[in-house]
Amino acid sequence: MRGILPDDVGFEPSRGLGPAVVGFDFDGTLAEQRGGWSLLYRLFGVEDAGEARTEAFWAGELSYEEWITGNVDDFRERGVRRRHVERAAEAVKLKPGVEALLTDLREADIPFGIVSAGVFALIEPVLEFDPAFVVANEIVYDDGIPVDAVPRVPPESKGPILSALCEQAGVDPADAVYVGDSKIEDGAFEVVGTSVLLDPVDRVEDYDATLVDERVVEDDLTALRELLLPDASRSDEP
Repeated sequence: MRGILPDDVGFEPSRGLGPAVVGFDFDGTLAEQRGGWSLLYRLFGVEDAGEARTEAFWAGELSYEEWITGNVDDFRERGVRRRHVERAAEAVKLKPGVEALLTDLREADIPFGIVSAGVFALIEPVLEFDPAFVVANEIVYDDGIPVDAVPRVPPESKGPILSALCEQAGVDPADAVYVGDSKIEDGAFEVVGTSVLLDPVDRVEDYDATLVDERVVEDDLTALRELLLPDASRSDEP
């Protein structure tokens, strides 16, 4: 699947120092939790069912649409409502250095955005930094009741999504950077000019070294400043 872009998504590329645009994964990259869906499984008491469904998906027994709508069905049957999903964003913890890094990018007029296979509502903590785009799976509600989902970012879709975003903005993907933390990022890494793998605990054992330009082992994202903000001002400087 190629992914589904929101109608209003887009960005103005940087014409100055640094990359034209920076894309980030969210779960495990900007946020501490490795998976947004897994976080909701745990918070809403459907962890066993969610994990079993996920195993069935990766085994090829379910389509992505069946997997994601099954998640929503579980939430609804547990009495989950929109307010509960939105409140779950309060359980999201950003990684060290994220706020300073995103502030630096914004002040340097380098657009950044998020392409996540997680849940849009959980990305709320970074919206205050004005990302240029956010593409993530969305839960659909009817009078506050979860009834469906929009599967915007299936596995293998991040590359096509980034290509489409760059094409809309008139950007050569070679001038873009993408930062992620898992094998799912390979499609994105293949498209952009500079790919950055965050691997602070050496957990990505089978990553394709031919697709990774930089491997960062620090867990604090300020380690990315030199790479993303050459000669740009830093938020912690006078």
